[in-house]
Parts: sequence; structure tokens; C-alpha cells
Amino acid sequence: MLKRFLPVATAMLVAFSLPAHAAQTLVLYSSGPGSLAKALAKGFEHSTGTKVELYTASTGKVVARLSAEKGNPKADVVILANWTAGLALADQQPVETFRPEDIVKTLRPSLDAAGPFLPIGGDTVSILVNTKKVSDPSSLTDWFALNGKAWDDRVTMPNPLLSGTASDFVLAFQAEYGQRAWDYFNALKAEGTIWPGPNAAALRPVELGARSAMLSAVGHTSLKAKAKGNALDLVFPKTGTVLIPRPIFILKSAHNMDAAKAFVRYSMSPAGQKLVSKALLIPAAASVEPAKIWPDLSSVKFIHADWTKLAGERAKVLAKFRKDVLGQ
Repeated sequence: MLKRFLPVATAMLVAFSLPAHAAQTLVLYSSGPGSLAKALAKGFEHSTGTKVELYTASTGKVVARLSAEKGNPKADVVILANWTAGLALADQQPVETFRPEDIVKTLRPSLDAAGPFLPIGGDTVSILVNTKKVSDPSSLTDWFALNGKAWDDRVTMPNPLLSGTASDFVLAFQAEYGQRAWDYFNALKAEGTIWPGPNAAALRPVELGARSAMLSAVGHTSLKAKAKGNALDLVFPKTGTVLIPRPIFILKSAHNMDAAKAFVRYSMSPAGQKLVSKALLIPAAASVEPAKIWPDLSSVKFIHADWTKLAGERAKVLAKFRKDVLGQ
């Protein structure tokens, strides 16, 4: 097995080596987890000698910063938490098409979505429960089980206007269920569900036991909180969970195109993908396994999502959610 992977690893090292004349700075903007962005930056700096300037924030804040800098772009490489945000950004700012065949053929089919860029990894969006508040998590066989008076003032959800994964959940969910999805969101609102902010803000009340369950819970943050000893459990609805690929892409305005391509190659190499796994995301490379804390994903049903189509509906759907559900 080791002999089979040595030529691949060697080829990757050669592929993301930089020419001697390349400028020695790369600017990376990344959604969370910040620990992954820092680890990738450190590994790339060590491998190439190229300094990485890093900005990490929620997807909403990263996109807002990119939009504000559109007239004078500063980022070379961008990592976002959800695919449609990447596609929407590519419609507004020129993105370098970079999908080398030698990398594409290594990808997990479930994470290889259509677009001009690559998936660095992916994450599930499901239901998280506090096991001290919910005695039988397995009874939540579908998303709609969180409706009803028994759930009054017991549910949280990340705000999809601030969380990339929550926005893609709303897009995929309404595409799957149509008007029933909107009726569900309004029923959640009526029963006192809160949308306090990005993923961490929605997770905290469930972690503390102030709320019983979190809808649209992103996998890696939930598993990280569970690993700390919190009474938490992920529930994958049998009717289908959402699996969201995370894009890594290069802006056409990149000041250091050689370094940008080298960084993407490093991120997709075995070394980079092991860092993705360590951050509790699902690696895009099929040869790298998710961290052992993940349950067996081979038995989980995933909702089919046409991310390209959903990206085109993104602004309209989120505007409806803002008005009808959040009342803004």
C-alpha cells in the first residue's frame, strides 16, 4: 500500500513546488474552521517557504470582505464553507478555472460538484440534540419531527444569512420539499425557534442545555463540541441529510498565481487532506478517511442537490427567508 502511494505523494510535492522567481507572499481568505486554515498555511509555508497572510471569518464575513475589495482585490486563494456561495461569488468576481485532471480523479464522487474550482472537503448538515434533554434521539427520523408544541422554545438554527452551511441547507431543503419546507420554517418560528447567528452561536444554547436541539447543525463543530465531553449527539434523518462540498478557488486577480495554484495543490495533496480530516471535515480525496469520531457515513442517505441550479436561486430564496421567517 505504501509503495503505491509514494509516487503520488512525490508527484504532489513536485507539483506544488514554486519556481525560484515566485513572489514570497500568498493571501488566503478562509471560512472556518480557522484551525484548518492555519494548519494549511503553516504546512504550505514549511513546504515552500512562501509566507501566507491569513484572514478567517464566517462565510458571510469573508464574502462581504471580498465584495468590499472588489475594486482592489487582495485575496489570492479563497476557501468557503458552502458550494453555492462559491458559485455566486464566481458570477460577481472572475475566478480562475482550476480543476487539474490528476486531482479530479482522486475526489470522492459525492463531493465533486460542478463548478470552475475544486472541493477541499465537505460537511454534513443534520440535527444535533442534547442527550440530557432528548431521551431518544433515534426517534427523530425526519426533519419535521421537530415541529409541535412539545418543541416550543427548544430549537435553535444558524442564521442562513450569516452561515454558509445553513444557507445551503435552506436551499437544498426547499428544493427537496417545496412549499412544505416554507410551512416548516414558519412553524419553527411560531414555536419559538431562535436564529442567533452563525453555527457557533446556534450551537451554544444546545451545548449548555438551554435548548434541546439544533436544526441545520454542521458536522465538524458538533463533533468537536461532543469530543469535549458535552452531552450531544448527531442525528441523520432517514429521509435524507444534506452533504455540502466546500470550495477552494483562486481569484483571477491573484497577485501570485504560481503560489495560488501551488497552495491549492498542497491543500488537495495527501498531506493537506489529512489536515482536512484532522479538522473534522470530510476530506475531498477518496484515499483519506474522515476522523474516527465520525459515524459510518456509508449508511447515511443524502438529499440530492443540484448546486448549480440552487446557486441561481440563492438570492431569491435567502431574501424570502429573511422576510418571511426572520421578519427582517
